[in-house]
Amino acid sequence: MVKPMNSTMAKEFCLLVLLTVLCVSLEDKVTVRRFRRGTRSFRNYCVDSQSAWVYNDGESWLRWKGQRAEYCRCTARRRESCHSVPVTTCYTQQCYNGGRCKEAVYSSDFLCQCPEGFSGPRCEINTMEKCIVGQGESYRGTWSVSRTGMECLNWNSTSLWGKKFTARRPDAATQGLGNHNYCRNPDGDARPWCYFYRGIEVVWEYCNLPSCPRGMNQKNLECVEGTGKNYRGTVGVTKGGTRCLPWDSPVLRNKAYNAWRLNTREVGLGSHNYCRNPSDDSSPWCYIYKGSQLTWEKCEIAKCEKKPTIITTLGPRAPSVINKGTCGQRTESSPSLVPQFRIFGGQQSDITAQPWQAALSVYRSRSKVYTFFCGGVLIDSCWVLSAAHCFNDGFHPKDLKVTLGRTYRLQNSSSEQIFEVEQYWVHEQYDNSTFDNDIVLLKLKSDIGMCAIYTPEVHPACLPEQNLVLPDWTECEISGYGKEQEFSPFYSDRVKRGHVRLWPQSQCVPERLSGHLTTPNMICAGDTRGLDDACKGDSGGPLVCPKEGRFTLIGLISWGDGCGKKDTPGVYTRVPQYINWINRKMQDNNN
Repeated sequence: MVKPMNSTMAKEFCLLVLLTVLCVSLEDKVTVRRFRRGTRSFRNYCVDSQSAWVYNDGESWLRWKGQRAEYCRCTARRRESCHSVPVTTCYTQQCYNGGRCKEAVYSSDFLCQCPEGFSGPRCEINTMEKCIVGQGESYRGTWSVSRTGMECLNWNSTSLWGKKFTARRPDAATQGLGNHNYCRNPDGDARPWCYFYRGIEVVWEYCNLPSCPRGMNQKNLECVEGTGKNYRGTVGVTKGGTRCLPWDSPVLRNKAYNAWRLNTREVGLGSHNYCRNPSDDSSPWCYIYKGSQLTWEKCEIAKCEKKPTIITTLGPRAPSVINKGTCGQRTESSPSLVPQFRIFGGQQSDITAQPWQAALSVYRSRSKVYTFFCGGVLIDSCWVLSAAHCFNDGFHPKDLKVTLGRTYRLQNSSSEQIFEVEQYWVHEQYDNSTFDNDIVLLKLKSDIGMCAIYTPEVHPACLPEQNLVLPDWTECEISGYGKEQEFSPFYSDRVKRGHVRLWPQSQCVPERLSGHLTTPNMICAGDTRGLDDACKGDSGGPLVCPKEGRFTLIGLISWGDGCGKKDTPGVYTRVPQYINWINRKMQDNNN
């Protein structure tokens, strides 16, 4: 006989049946959450809101927020939690490229105050480095795209766990690896490379970085002159055949010469193992291991051949360093694709339309920022022309900065190249009252003997022959970042271009310029419609004219009576008058 279920068992049975029915009924309504294919989620990370660097749960870091230091931690909810902390000067220098180290008072965490042009937690990233020397083992720039155009993976990504080269290697800093996705060559391959996703697979590929051209200024690249103090080549083996240690090897931290010295850029030390002579010894040298002993040894590098003095009866020529094969050429976008912008009036404009345009900035100690003050013209890899009146305040060269390849004046660009100024020369006969001889020559600073890398956004204008005169009413171009209206309080956010014509010298007279005198060293140009003209802030910029299929620098924007007045030309420094002066300055200071 089957026993009847008691009331308790009956209730449990009914409940079980109800739950079963409910599960079956909901089966088709269950939603499976999916991520779109190809997307990457940082669900296991924190992403720093300022630097976009990636941190794992529980990791901590320091960062600057204005003038204050903040201590941040990646919380369990994958959010950054930050608060201010006091800092002091580090007991042991930790920063590359002359960065100044600041250490949190209550921890061993540190921050680096990086010099202009450098970034990264240790100032190890050189934002001005646009090409590779040799195989690119010392490359520390910001190129982050593979040869086929794929975006590189962050070297700190968890997708690279198990890979040989990641930011988690003990020697990652020495190899240039870190919390970034920039191309590197940590294994001595043929050139820099990176990891990226191909479908769902992580693969690697070389990066299509340009090689630094070998110009005449690079005579010291793979040979030494004198003691080799200025040698910046890539030999990394001693006379005895031993491979040099990297200058940022941990074992060198307490040595007198290493990559963390404040003057590393001046003496050529960095995250590489190339022979150098920071101590002004008899020849370049490096640290090595002999057995288990750390020591140093000199390197065997060929001496530079001395060039014979050439005696010629020919007169002075234009600077031989100008690449006449490519100067004055540009790659322009289609006019329909480029918006209209004004210089005063104007035409469509993009930096590729005037790749010789430079922007000059000066460091203001009171506000502690660089401020734009004038334009300039690139005439060679390390040389820029501008107007002498821009330098009436007698700026110190170390306070100056020259920016090339930037369409938007205040917006960083992957095409830009930024340089410090080594020295500049105002024309000896410059007259501040009449603006006669209104020309200045700037030499850009470089550790490797060459500066600007020629790209569609950065390219020199051609220099004319001495005393060249073009026909009256030749149509030419002007460009700059100056004001769009005479009394506007603001400079232009974007580079602009205008068209003007060369006026006859007979019309470049005081009657046209409110009584102001002109000299034979000046040339007048303007738009007879009164539409296009230079304005304040454009000073030092180019007046280029087409000649034999290239744009030749005929004038430098100097002065004028207002901006865009009808039947009133602008006045420009007549560059063909100064070719011998330019040539002489470049040759005398081309060391």
